[in-house]
Amino acid sequence: MLDFSQNLSLFTVPAAFGLTLLPHLYAVGSAGFNVYDNSNPRAYRDTLMKDTSVDKVRKQRILRSEAASLNGIETIGLYAASVLAGNYAQLDTATLNSLSIGYLISRVAYTLSYILIQNRRLSWLRTAIWQVSSIYIATFWIKAGFKLQLV
Repeated sequence: MLDFSQNLSLFTVPAAFGLTLLPHLYAVGSAGFNVYDNSNPRAYRDTLMKDTSVDKVRKQRILRSEAASLNGIETIGLYAASVLAGNYAQLDTATLNSLSIGYLISRVAYTLSYILIQNRRLSWLRTAIWQVSSIYIATFWIKAGFKLQLV
């Protein structure tokens, strides 16, 4: 089991990276490996849209899965840097753990909402969850900045 009395924040960076890969793996597996060409991965979207064996609803879910994966890749650098800033500032273990685990939970919720919410009227929920994950990142930086000002 995890020992939350120990600093787990650095371990959450590879966990967050793994979370960015899961939607991509889901998308490729859901579309079928005949649609995804690893020698030309950027053509995946076009190939998927032309494939008549995949229905429209599934295509949309696959595309949202890919988008969720890309969003995770776009934000992982800032998250990793925020964890390093928090550790450099020697924030207390409880703060490091709560911020990093909170970030992971918000990213799981974001990814699921991105993939599963097809209704435009509910799409605001995905944006709200994304903002929560951004607040975790900003909080790392703010707490680290305040802590280093006091040194």
